Amino acid sequence: MSKAQDAPTDRRVETPSGRISYVEAGSGPVALFVHGVLLNKYFWRHEMAGLSDIRRCIAIDLLAHGDTEIAPDQDVSVTANARMLREVLDALQIDQVDVIGNDSGGGIVQIFAALNPDRVRSLTLTNCDTHDNWPPEAFKPFVEVVASGGLSKTLNAMLSDSRSIARQAHSALPMSTPRRRPTRTSRSTYDLTSVMSSEHEILSASSLHSTTSTLWRSNRNCASCRPRR
Repeated sequence: MSKAQDAPTDRRVETPSGRISYVEAGSGPVALFVHGVLLNKYFWRHEMAGLSDIRRCIAIDLLAHGDTEIAPDQDVSVTANARMLREVLDALQIDQVDVIGNDSGGGIVQIFAALNPDRVRSLTLTNCDTHDNWPPEAFKPFVEVVASGGLSKTLNAMLSDSRSIARQAHSALPMSTPRRRPTRTSRSTYDLTSVMSSEHEILSASSLHSTTSTLWRSNRNCASCRPRR
């Protein structure tokens, strides 16, 4: 495959959940990559580069993330995101995918797999949330900030600090060194309380275990698809 064919392409697709942004590279059986909260589709850029010669790699921006466009008052819960994944596949006329999820994106793809087992060729979970670890203990302070309405203030403080650091770094550069424009930030901040919704959003342990165990058994020759001991 040529370098031009390997190059990832930014795309948009209209779905009932909104105008979903995704990046695509390669050809072959489809691999669907799902990032976690506060990240975006480019989280998977290195994996896509390494797999685009054997897979049509698609990495999406979750609802209220990246360049995905939705209504301000829209449901952005983990279940809503799982539903959005199915809508994207329907819109792109894709029957089955190898699904890869990380962090809270791993929780979302577990729900997707449980609700749409016929659409999943294989399921790969990297370090991620589960039904009995939602939200993770280390993430609970962040959830409390979101619930108290302090997220925008915190993000603005972080953004201001990063700009200050960038200015200091740029001022120390030799005059002959070109200065890069700052990376674009998110256009808006949605209420992420519903993204980090309560545990009932995650399907029951027995339902998930039954579905994912079946998927793992059907892909037992794939080491990345096996549950960790």
